[in-house]
Amino acid sequence: MKLTNEEYQALEAVVGPEYINQDPVIMDTYNQVWGNKFFFDEKHSVRPAAVLLPASTEEVAAAVKVCNKYGILFKAFSSGFEYLSLSLVHSKGILFDLRRMNRILEIDEKNMRAVVEPYVSVYKLQLEAAKKGLYTGRIGVGYSAGVIAAECCHHGCQHTMVFTSGYGRNTLGVEWVLPTGEVLELGTGETGSDLFSADGPGFSLRGILRGRTGANGGHGVVTKASIKLYPWYGPPAWQQKKQPGQPLSWGQLDAVPDGYKVFVPTFADLDNTLSASEDLCRAEILCAFGIGIIGTSPFSEGNDEEWAAMKAMVANIDPAGGFSMANSVVAVIGGQSAGELAYKEKCLRAITEKWGGRFAPAANEPRGLARAFADIMWSNGVNLRATGDFLPSSSSPDGSPAMLKDLALKEGEVKKRYEQAGSFLAMGSGTRMVSWRPEENLSIGAQGISTAQYDPYDPVSLKAARDFIDELFDPRSAFHHFGVPSRGGCLQIEPVTHIHQNWGPLYDNYDKWVQQIKKMLDPNTVGDWTAYIPPEYPEYAKDGEYVLPSYGKDEQL
Repeated sequence: MKLTNEEYQALEAVVGPEYINQDPVIMDTYNQVWGNKFFFDEKHSVRPAAVLLPASTEEVAAAVKVCNKYGILFKAFSSGFEYLSLSLVHSKGILFDLRRMNRILEIDEKNMRAVVEPYVSVYKLQLEAAKKGLYTGRIGVGYSAGVIAAECCHHGCQHTMVFTSGYGRNTLGVEWVLPTGEVLELGTGETGSDLFSADGPGFSLRGILRGRTGANGGHGVVTKASIKLYPWYGPPAWQQKKQPGQPLSWGQLDAVPDGYKVFVPTFADLDNTLSASEDLCRAEILCAFGIGIIGTSPFSEGNDEEWAAMKAMVANIDPAGGFSMANSVVAVIGGQSAGELAYKEKCLRAITEKWGGRFAPAANEPRGLARAFADIMWSNGVNLRATGDFLPSSSSPDGSPAMLKDLALKEGEVKKRYEQAGSFLAMGSGTRMVSWRPEENLSIGAQGISTAQYDPYDPVSLKAARDFIDELFDPRSAFHHFGVPSRGGCLQIEPVTHIHQNWGPLYDNYDKWVQQIKKMLDPNTVGDWTAYIPPEYPEYAKDGEYVLPSYGKDEQL
């Protein structure tokens, strides 16, 4: 839906004619991203009516006030990696592309924190923080992922959560443009003070901002954030060598940097792998940890080449020794001294031996470990190219290690059915494979997901993907006692999968409270709620009280 001339001119007056566009060709570059086929049946979501590129908090606030005046939906994004960062409930909606707000405003070495604008990427902050011996956790979607998006607006889960915690728990303060256009600062002790005040446990506005997994643009725009940093044990700079003309993701380290060591132990089965993982994480010795992420070779030219390379990699690693990627982990330790590293290595080897693990030489050769280090600490990105898409299932549940292990195993069994049917990519000789990313030494939970790789343009594979997710997301299924699937607010599209609407009644009607927050912050409902929650649920088809999935979209281009 086009904006009227009056509406467009009002927005143009805020940012200037060079930084607003409504050309359909340009708009279509903003609505095509991975995941769309799964939810919307097409490679594109709803086309935005216009895109703005504000340069300051004042411009964002002024544009939001225009949206309120004319009833225009808005959503802000930084890198736009996730499909939910660009999706809109309807086409009278605009996107704020925040690429002009790209400054690291401060790195406070003494207090171990940084203040950044929305378009500062995690990798950019990692590069600058390392110069001061500091580190911000890795986000697993590539070098361009935004710090504020992960910290304040979305659930930035990652393989370094075991050391740095989840991104949402590291926010110290924010500058927040509310859906009304008002500007709110959190984390300040007094007017005009700095963005630095941990508000501690309990109910708070910072908790409302962040929620369990972020509002994904559903209640305003964070234009500045102060975040916690952690120790960096490596050098102040490094070089990932690549040939001229090659992309950054092809860069390779010569070796694991001094100050760190990487190990890839392999276990007999997934049960032992998860048990060893629990012990490794709770020993408080790790800087990064992941199960079954060893595919850190440079990306191939195309999907078919990538799939062939992945099969060859598995076949060549240790075909005679029974090596299984599914039953291997990547563990990174770091320390300020040789003695600290030696102690942590001794612990790691003892735990590996306890659970019958071994270190397959082919999986622990120096160049491979260096590639694993680069990916798990900095992130080369999510490799979607083998099949074209992937499905994280129950991302980031809270719970005890035993519950998380039980969930991972049960999800793995469901996924295995589709792998054996040939609908999903299968690796590790068809064994169950999960990706487990513990948080804070496994003290508060883990991202326990059964990541399924499928082909969105193969009708059989696409149907299997939807059946897989529908089974896990159905509160009437055997998974109901594991809690609300964290795709509710993380990677879900509420108008399609109805997570909040279906799971709220099962868990103390939490959704009604979130809807009240939405109404309070956004009285005119101009903040897009595609990946959050609507103030009132629209009518959808039901089976009894269960709201059926609604794949596809209401509006066509």
